Amino acid sequence: MVSVLCACAHLGALNRGKAVHRYILDQQLPLTVILQTSLIDMYAKCGSIGDAWGVFVEASAKETDVLMWNAMIGGLASHGFIRESLQLFHKMRESEFYPDEITFLCLLSACSHGGLVKEAWFLFASLEESGVEPKSEHYACMVDVLSRAGLVKDAFGFISDMPIKPTGSMLGALLNGCINHGNFELAETVGKKLIELQPHNDGRYVGLANVYAINKRFGAARSMREAMEKKGVKKVAGHSIIELNGTPHRFIAHDKTHLDSGKIYAVLHLLGTWMDLNVYIDYSEDYHCCVGS
Repeated sequence: MVSVLCACAHLGALNRGKAVHRYILDQQLPLTVILQTSLIDMYAKCGSIGDAWGVFVEASAKETDVLMWNAMIGGLASHGFIRESLQLFHKMRESEFYPDEITFLCLLSACSHGGLVKEAWFLFASLEESGVEPKSEHYACMVDVLSRAGLVKDAFGFISDMPIKPTGSMLGALLNGCINHGNFELAETVGKKLIELQPHNDGRYVGLANVYAINKRFGAARSMREAMEKKGVKKVAGHSIIELNGTPHRFIAHDKTHLDSGKIYAVLHLLGTWMDLNVYIDYSEDYHCCVGS
């Protein structure tokens, strides 16, 4: 059942996941910590954070472990409940469960998406206090926190002072931050380092080409494309998969091969119009029960 739930989580197959959950209950299978953690993870990754919270609350009165807390904290964070994930972390510590490296990864990721720089620094400093040795993933999260917040010079300084060598994910986060916040001089420096570090990664060439294109240095942008061709690097199109009525649908940017592409683009146009008009629809009440008060 754990393996099947994992497959449902990767596919985003919520209906199948719910069917598996019903089967577990109907067959009265023992709800072990690992199985309940898998249920929480599946529901969170399939977009049903309310169901994930329901499984967590039912399990909280029974035996739990740090894995289950991590799954719920990470689920809340990935759905934008940043403050709630931090509150759950404090409740975790009050319940005498000790955070591990995964706990801090979930929390630092939450701070990154929530723009909580101060909280991220506190958590990063708490790593060693909690007996957790910072790993490259934790350093990468801090770079992402600073870069997203526009503190790209601080992020560059943080990378320079690290006791470990920078990874592609760290420099990639910094590059995105430089582009989003208009520091194109630093972006070019970081982009070149990325290509040296990962010469066969198509995204690194595209990233630097975009930097040149934004600055209207079209010749330099073209040279990046030519460099990709010389090295045999091909750009792989990213895609998304979503399940509707039991059928998975695959989407690629600007693709119009889907049978309902006309309707889909019409809805996207409508959503864009609403955003331009600053129309705000509040869905928070739907999730209020799942995050507590």
